[in-house]
Amino acid sequence: MIRLDDIIIQAKNVNFYYGSFKALIDVTIDFEKNKVTALIGPSGCGKSTLLRLLNRMNDLIDGTRVEGEVIFEGANIYASNVDPVDVRRRIGMVFQKPNPFPKSIFNNITYGPKLSGISRKTDLEALVERSLIQASLWNEVKDILSQSAMMLSGGQQQRLCIARALAMKPDVLLMDEPTSALDPISTAKIEELIEELKKNYTIIIVTHNMQQAARVSDYTGFFYLGKLIEYNQTDRLFTTPDVKQTEDYITGRFG
Repeated sequence: MIRLDDIIIQAKNVNFYYGSFKALIDVTIDFEKNKVTALIGPSGCGKSTLLRLLNRMNDLIDGTRVEGEVIFEGANIYASNVDPVDVRRRIGMVFQKPNPFPKSIFNNITYGPKLSGISRKTDLEALVERSLIQASLWNEVKDILSQSAMMLSGGQQQRLCIARALAMKPDVLLMDEPTSALDPISTAKIEELIEELKKNYTIIIVTHNMQQAARVSDYTGFFYLGKLIEYNQTDRLFTTPDVKQTEDYITGRFG
């Protein structure tokens, strides 16, 4: 379905455990460069677990265990010689609820780059401007960069969190229900932003909103009880799914 040259991340035969609970069961999925892939399915089906697995965020949870491989640009990110901090720099993440730091807008964006060694003021200023432009927020905040990020609206805070992730110059951006806490206007702005960002980034988004998946994604994976039931181009999955269970879910018969 996806040419090998176009794949940026591959999950191969992945099983994932929270303690003794098996949250993902033998998941194999390829993610294409510069495309948007949506992961859909009912609550508790494993889609957010898979998302966090792709940049080793689950490492931060006690008692978890991974089997299988996650290949990112040719290397298994779970190999013993791989630094999870480097993985998270290259595979950024935006969470369900906006989570700006209680700092200025400027310092929110420069926090990560400063930790990674960027210190020249002109470099940081250029990085802030570039990241905010990419996140479609620059014109709204360029005159208030020294003010607290906490004073921004929810939608602005979420775009700031996207800018903060982009400031680390990742290859992939993971989004875990990025609009579920936002109003319809803010949601539309984030969706427009996703369409723009895929020119330069690979985006993987978890969403409960099937209309959103249909609007923003090129590929969609349907998960149920820890298994990947079907994965295909979004148009095809929504119009002529191969699996009856997929059809039942997207037509509202369950879930």
